[in-house]
Amino acid sequence: MRAMRVLQRGKLGWASGAAVAAMLSLSTAALAISVLLPPGGTVAVPSTTAALEPDLAGVVIHDAVLPFTIKNPAGGMVCAGQLQDRVVRSSKTGLLHFYYRIRATSGPGAISQLTTAGFPNLALRVAYRADGLGTVPPRRAHRTSAPGAQVMFTLPDPTVSCAKHEESRFIFIKTPAKAFRPGGVTRVIATTGAVASVPTVMP
Repeated sequence: MRAMRVLQRGKLGWASGAAVAAMLSLSTAALAISVLLPPGGTVAVPSTTAALEPDLAGVVIHDAVLPFTIKNPAGGMVCAGQLQDRVVRSSKTGLLHFYYRIRATSGPGAISQLTTAGFPNLALRVAYRADGLGTVPPRRAHRTSAPGAQVMFTLPDPTVSCAKHEESRFIFIKTPAKAFRPGGVTRVIATTGAVASVPTVMP
């Protein structure tokens, strides 16, 4: 059984005055807000912050750090690390945002995709946090055709190098949901195509 460490609930502390002001003065033109991802759609994933998108501020109501290991067909390790599975309830809307971050990586390979399932028949918006932890952003998001249960994020340029112990940015999906439950699954996919599946929560 996979080990799971659940972190203490608390308010998000990612964006604070001086840091956000400095960031915005340097990179406002590069920042946007989350974008709609309809079933069957593909979009470029924008960066955003709580300053630009105030409904992102909220309370963390679920935060689990889940270990994963990606192996090649011969059983050798390609990448290992942790997937952070986080749910935030917006203080402004009361709706739930589902966050994912690849962290604490090791191994000789690299990760280029993150795919999560459990979002059918929902209006979804996607982006990544420029005011959060990590360094590697997603570039594109694709959603399967209706009912649109699965969302894939690609991180091809750059990939998340496990050899360099790199970590992704916080990637998120905004939903109209007000509750979450177990039953989702998130797949961490290496550049070789090898996969590790991690049980996550879903709306």
